[in-house]
Amino acid sequence: MYVGKIDYLIWLGKLLAKLPAAMRLLIAKVLARVLVLFPNRRRNRASNNIALCLPDFTQSEQKQVLRQHILHRVQALIESALLWHKPTADMLGLVTVIEGQEILEAAHSAGRGVIVSVPHFGQWELVGLYLSATLDNTAMLYKPLSNPQAELQLRRYRERTGGRAVPATASGIRLLLKILRNAGYVGILPDQRPKTGQGRPALFFGQPAQTMTLLSRLVRKTHCAVVFAGCERLADGHSFKLRFAAAPFGIDADDDAIALAALNEGVEQCACWNLPQYQWSYNRFGR
Repeated sequence: MYVGKIDYLIWLGKLLAKLPAAMRLLIAKVLARVLVLFPNRRRNRASNNIALCLPDFTQSEQKQVLRQHILHRVQALIESALLWHKPTADMLGLVTVIEGQEILEAAHSAGRGVIVSVPHFGQWELVGLYLSATLDNTAMLYKPLSNPQAELQLRRYRERTGGRAVPATASGIRLLLKILRNAGYVGILPDQRPKTGQGRPALFFGQPAQTMTLLSRLVRKTHCAVVFAGCERLADGHSFKLRFAAAPFGIDADDDAIALAALNEGVEQCACWNLPQYQWSYNRFGR
């Protein structure tokens, strides 16, 4: 039954990838309108998180961020079809502006490995595709899926340009350490809510949030550099600006409190590039 569902999703993805950009945008706007009008878990969570993290915004401004956020999330979901099924050159061609490339190059020029910290912002999957298609010795950390067929498809799509999709397991972490020590690049989603015992609370937009300690541990063990990155969707709805930014001071501190505060500060800076494009519907704060 589940295999059939995966086959259907692959077929649907290929269909969406063949549609003109204007048609995909129209579909996204219709679906987003439905999600805004009818109560649902993700809309409610996004609304609560926006109210928590943006208290200086008026209710009208918060609702505007929410409406735009839902549209961006639907667009990102539909864009997954392009990421998996269109030629890599076509997808990289959607990145029409690159900002801060020199920051990434400078971080690597010292012969160190580089962690590219990619928050849930804009089209974060496109960052991973760009890194693996343009750089050598790259890996992206991900949370393994429970279904083996879905896991196989995900890894096949993400590894098609030569980069590695590394599961967040003990053996996967060992591989990341090896890549960083060999001056490679490792992509990590820094704002994932860690499992119990794998994180510590740190302020995020002024609110306590469980924050992963894995990135800080990798930095301490390998003395690698950290660069933040994000792919912002532009006003035309289908092209992107890829940004690289230096990590805040203290990201390499031995003190967890300092390192995790810097980590969340970096995520905040990325979110502020375009607030509606941050994934406010993610369960960052828990109950």
